[in-house]
Amino acid sequence: MARNRPQPTWRDRLPGRRPEDHFQWRGKEVSRLENLADAVFGFSLTLLVVSTEVPRDFAGLQQVLRGFPAFAACFAILLLFWNEHYKFFRRYGLEDFYTRTLNYFILLLVLFSVYPLKFLFGAWLGGGTRMNGPEELWFIYRIYGLGFASIWTLYALLQGHALRRREQLRLNELELIYTRLQLTEFRLQVAVCFLSVGLTYVTTKPWLPGVCYALIGPLAAWNGMRHGRQVQAVLDRRNQPSLS
Repeated sequence: MARNRPQPTWRDRLPGRRPEDHFQWRGKEVSRLENLADAVFGFSLTLLVVSTEVPRDFAGLQQVLRGFPAFAACFAILLLFWNEHYKFFRRYGLEDFYTRTLNYFILLLVLFSVYPLKFLFGAWLGGGTRMNGPEELWFIYRIYGLGFASIWTLYALLQGHALRRREQLRLNELELIYTRLQLTEFRLQVAVCFLSVGLTYVTTKPWLPGVCYALIGPLAAWNGMRHGRQVQAVLDRRNQPSLS
């Protein structure tokens, strides 16, 4: 009978303390490519900060506080992109020409997306952004949707590249499931982005292209449960006692 393994604590799951339970990290040392990415993501966050005017009176301070939700939303999205970047290079450690090229395009789009992001969330959540008519709103939705669809497509291409290199990377059964989970998640993100862009051409309701991004949560849950059952099946099979 297999021994019961101690359950990992929340500290064990902190980034950098230990690799994932079911995924061997092949990226050991932080590469120059990752250092470049960290610098670009850090610069993107800096652009968010410097685009906010320093308040000179109480009214200016109130304006900055009203813009905090938009700033926080942009901050969270940039960290989401950074986390996916970090996870890919920790898991697979790929640095070939194809990986580097996709990485450069991701960083380019992240830099380009900073101001459209802040403009859009400023219109949604407050912060001084004003739009003159629905046509400007549709344009921002399209820029946002196409930009994000492009970034998630590049992440999907990275995952597909790792999947094609599965023999070179020696991915085991569980690692293949997690790789396919990420690939499906990125494809779902792309589909929702294109849905939002398409809605800007067929609807007159200004809230609908934005609200459709709420589909990401249920789709991610469905994707996680579907692949989670596959992971559990592999673990159950491994834990079955041998009949020898």
